[in-house]
Amino acid sequence: MTSTQTTLGPGSHVFLVDGSSFVFRAYFQSIRQDAKYNYRTDRLPTGAVRLFCAKLLQFVRDGAAGVKPTHLVIIFDKSENSFRKEIYPDYKAHRPDPPEDLVPQFPLMRAAVRAFGLTPIEQDRYEADDLIATYARHAREKGADVTIISADKDLMQLIGEGVSMYDPASGEQGKFGARAERFIGEKEVEEYFGVPPSKVVDVQALAGDSTDNVPGAKGIGIKTAAQLIKEYGDLDTLLARAGEIKQAKRRECLTDPESVKLILTSKKLVELVRDVDVETPLEDLTLHEPDAKKLVAFLLAMEFTTITRRVAEAYGVEASEIEPDPDFLGPAGWRGRNGEVKERAAEPAAPATPAPAAAQPADTPASLAGARAKEALASPIDRSKYETVQSVERLDHWIADAMDLGVVAFDTETTSLDAMSCELVGLSLALGPDRACYIPLGHRSPGANDLFGGADLLAGQIPLQEALARLEPMLENPSVLKIAHNMKYDLQVLARYGVTVAPIEDTMLISYALDTGRNNHGLDELALKHLGHKNIAFGEVCGTGKNFIGFARVALDKATEYAAEDADVSLRLWRVLKPRLPAESMTTVYETLERPMVATLAAMERRGVAIDRNILSRLSGEFAQAMARLEADIYEAAGERFNLGSPKQLGDILFGKMGLPGAKKTATGAWSTSASVLDELAEGGNGFAALILEWRQLAKLKSTYTDALPGFVNPQTHRVHTSYALAATTTGRLSSSEPNLQNIPVRNEMGRKIRTAFVAEPGRVLISADYSQIELRLLAHVADIPQLKKAFAEGIDIHAMTASEMFGVPVKDMPSEIRRRAKAINFGIIYGISAFGLANQLGIPREEAGAYIKKYFERFPGIRDYMDSTRKAVRENGVVTTIFGRKCHFPRIASSNASERAFFERAAINAPIQGAAADIIRRAMVRMDAALIKEGLAAQMLLQVHDELVFEAPAAEAQATIDLVKRIMIDAPHPAVQLSVPLQVDARAAANWDEAH
Repeated sequence: MTSTQTTLGPGSHVFLVDGSSFVFRAYFQSIRQDAKYNYRTDRLPTGAVRLFCAKLLQFVRDGAAGVKPTHLVIIFDKSENSFRKEIYPDYKAHRPDPPEDLVPQFPLMRAAVRAFGLTPIEQDRYEADDLIATYARHAREKGADVTIISADKDLMQLIGEGVSMYDPASGEQGKFGARAERFIGEKEVEEYFGVPPSKVVDVQALAGDSTDNVPGAKGIGIKTAAQLIKEYGDLDTLLARAGEIKQAKRRECLTDPESVKLILTSKKLVELVRDVDVETPLEDLTLHEPDAKKLVAFLLAMEFTTITRRVAEAYGVEASEIEPDPDFLGPAGWRGRNGEVKERAAEPAAPATPAPAAAQPADTPASLAGARAKEALASPIDRSKYETVQSVERLDHWIADAMDLGVVAFDTETTSLDAMSCELVGLSLALGPDRACYIPLGHRSPGANDLFGGADLLAGQIPLQEALARLEPMLENPSVLKIAHNMKYDLQVLARYGVTVAPIEDTMLISYALDTGRNNHGLDELALKHLGHKNIAFGEVCGTGKNFIGFARVALDKATEYAAEDADVSLRLWRVLKPRLPAESMTTVYETLERPMVATLAAMERRGVAIDRNILSRLSGEFAQAMARLEADIYEAAGERFNLGSPKQLGDILFGKMGLPGAKKTATGAWSTSASVLDELAEGGNGFAALILEWRQLAKLKSTYTDALPGFVNPQTHRVHTSYALAATTTGRLSSSEPNLQNIPVRNEMGRKIRTAFVAEPGRVLISADYSQIELRLLAHVADIPQLKKAFAEGIDIHAMTASEMFGVPVKDMPSEIRRRAKAINFGIIYGISAFGLANQLGIPREEAGAYIKKYFERFPGIRDYMDSTRKAVRENGVVTTIFGRKCHFPRIASSNASERAFFERAAINAPIQGAAADIIRRAMVRMDAALIKEGLAAQMLLQVHDELVFEAPAAEAQATIDLVKRIMIDAPHPAVQLSVPLQVDARAAANWDEAH
């Protein structure tokens, strides 16, 4: 089936398929069938993949229940380590491991999705349900209808106007009886939970969920929870008035502080995130007809006889004339011809048979260069050779050997992943293949309590301080190279114990410099890819769920195998990957843009930033009061009180009672009240719709920022310490988490107020230094646009100049509306903005927006030439390069899926620009601390937010600091890279971040 509608909007129907749920359902359905259909001739399990493909074919060809989608999104869980684990470590912890014969089928499911011409969607830190919630919200904002393909009750909170669920036929019994295909709407949700979808989260928070290990309230099930929510209206009101409850046990449960804390934690666990910054826009997931030959080739390789015949007949191809896809043929069909795992499982990594050394990918010959690389690959890992170091004499022996060799790999083991609060449990060293040891320092007896203390320490361990005193000279010795994977974490931990590690090598960053975009850079994945070795999983030694014991309670023999292996693998990877840097001309990128950032970011993270809780509390109060005033105004305008969170009630007011224009009905027959509908009404001058939009915005700011940020304050430092990821993007941009301080809203007055809570200590100021229009300047340089370069050189208003070029209006006295249009095009063109997107942004017809874009390219033909040449180069080579030599790989650029291919082409066009901007600010950051010290300034760099750096400095040194920071940032490009446009940095000092920006 070919989609007749590619634009997302009214009339579109989006199918959001819970792929992770389908994987397991297909598996358990397959094992009830004849076993001979569940394995390929080489005994590769394929039964779940077969049923998965059959269902995909149904969706692509026929849709479901008479509805054909215009957009089809298959969404998977990327890993079990979602952000919810950070909120509640036991979340989903007691779930059993997947069946052994299902694990090899995980990557095949994703391969099947691609074979159908679709894009498998998954994202770090978020579950599939969060991505479904986000895409559903986005679709509704565009006026599209949504069908969620799943039977997962957790998704029922999303049901409402234009959003329904469809539970495909599967044969098993469920809440609604035998699961024949059926749609689930608001009525069915209320039958299940006893409340409408808008109250489902409150009921789940009380009732908990034993499947996902959500604690809830002890002794309260769904029925009781529903009764309580109905009686009190919502969870917050219930908890506030819990003392009024007559039943003693319920009252005690709902007033006990610890119980309430668990309930509120449960709410965070069950409430789906609806604003994930998704990596693939919904507009790019239009359903298109698959490449029939490619699909048949995959199905033939899987030996799916029946479905192969159906596909061949449906698309008019001869299966007998098509060769099976060689990348999926046996003897281990899901491995490539050279032994490379083509599609890795995102659910627990597939237990692939280790690839022999000779079976390394042919496209990386440098990975076998040199004797050290050959040594790393030649010998399989033998954990029985690892040593547990339990005496000072043996420790001294290992340290002496490390000093003699001049190279040592190491790794730290700790009580948690929070480098600012964890305790050191042990440290491992590796000096050669299988020549590794583990030094236990803080292991406790199995029955130890949760408080870390010497009384519980196991015997036979070197005292922590004595061991560190002996290790410190070696770890700080400039003649001994220290190697680790994700070194920033280890630096943070050891710095808290007074140990400064240098010089360093980081295998994660070497891999990132070499293979950005080709694969992820975790230790386990790289071990499998480059060494053919499967590392011991953390859960194997520490347990999971109720059996989780923490690394401090792991038996020393098991701890040694696990910890020493990490150091051994890191050393082997270094020997494999390091020779590739010069061979692939990536040494400069690694040594100037990657490795120096480790110490720079570690220092920034340790410093943290101060926040004023009183300001956040006051803002929460202001937001609450503003929301209350808005509610009063809304009720007065409506002539009645109603539930502002109910789209149905709001729709009845807007289009039933008020009879406003622009009414749209959803598939369920309810009025649409999506953001796009309200925006149209507000832009048309309707004050009531404007009030609703303002209320929604305030509610978002309050819950996401002012209420949440105080929870991130470290109790020891009393500051917020974000964590920066160095190897998370294709372009070299940093990302921030826990909390994400790169995403503080600044586009509206209420949002900017949140930045006022980020403050300087007494006697100090915050300084914000921001590159001005750096990506436009780099576009002018890279694409060689004379008009833009001239304007930047002369300091002319670039947006006014662009407007003058396009519309023939003099720069002097330029009308603000004309300048605004030019500004939207200037910034949008870098990201491949479409006529549809520009029309939405400017509120103009699409034809007019298309004419603007056409005229822009006519006036600046060099930009079109740059885009065309970049598109051609990436199609041919699969890679683009920044002016500093960073390579951004796009292995899926040749996808047969037009939408996926177009997405990667847009990303490839933007990558040299965004990547160069990221490289420039990295170069500035790695020089900054030394420059400040040299000038005798006490300022400290605290934050990086894309093109902005934030410092804290003594007030008396503010101007001197600004002058130095601007000079370093402007001079950041390498002397060999002569930019044809000047860089400009705007910097200010103030008591808080907002005033400094």
